[in-house]
Amino acid sequence: MTQAQPHHGDTEVHGDFLVSSVNLRALRVSVVSSCVPFLLAPCVIGQHGRKTMRRTKGCYLLYILLLGVFGSYGSAQIASRPADQWITLLESPDRVANLKVPQVVAALRLERGYSVADIGAGSGLFSRALARTIDPGLLYAVDIDPELLKHIDGTCKAERIPNIRTVPAVFEDPKIPDKVDLIFLCDTLHHIAGPDKYLTKLPAYLRPGGRVAVIDFRENWPPGHEAMKFTAEQLKSWMAAAGFKKVEDLSIPKNAFFHIYALK
Repeated sequence: MTQAQPHHGDTEVHGDFLVSSVNLRALRVSVVSSCVPFLLAPCVIGQHGRKTMRRTKGCYLLYILLLGVFGSYGSAQIASRPADQWITLLESPDRVANLKVPQVVAALRLERGYSVADIGAGSGLFSRALARTIDPGLLYAVDIDPELLKHIDGTCKAERIPNIRTVPAVFEDPKIPDKVDLIFLCDTLHHIAGPDKYLTKLPAYLRPGGRVAVIDFRENWPPGHEAMKFTAEQLKSWMAAAGFKKVEDLSIPKNAFFHIYALK
């Protein structure tokens, strides 16, 4: 999954997490709304007989199924494409150039032996660069998509990067296995429904003096992202409520803010 995603048109130019460009929450509302008349049908069974009852039961079962499928996305990252398609996109030369990976990693001022969690690791683009910087410290590549995690394991083996550990996250929690010095989210947060609640979980995963780095769109959001938009001021408010203060405000990737937070 979670983990958050690049789109240009229907795909972002930077970012590392998976998401559907379709607003599934709106779809759920639409489908449920269309079922309401049928859900109320038992009130008129006497007039319309068994056919209405059968139709009502069928629609009710569909309603329950949809709640199970779409309801889990109420606080979830959403994946929409096969992993191989995302990998091709995430590793494209234009995208890599726009992200300015070396400059971003340098700006984090990491030291060897640090531990870092890359939430929404995607293809592992940032995970690989971060891991090389902190070696022998551990890099946790966190994502909800098992196929992407498998890809990261394979590239680490091929490129002889020994200090990356892939972590299967759940929708509401990154499940980082140990406390870290830095949590890194690049274009991940806007793919999480209820980001304010999600951020409250991060302090428990930080070592003393730990930081959270967030990169996301500043403006010119791609089409299909209307329901996902948030501003830097909203992020600041969410982070404050989660116990963080902003300590750095950087502008490195194009069309993105790059903020670093520490616990108050």
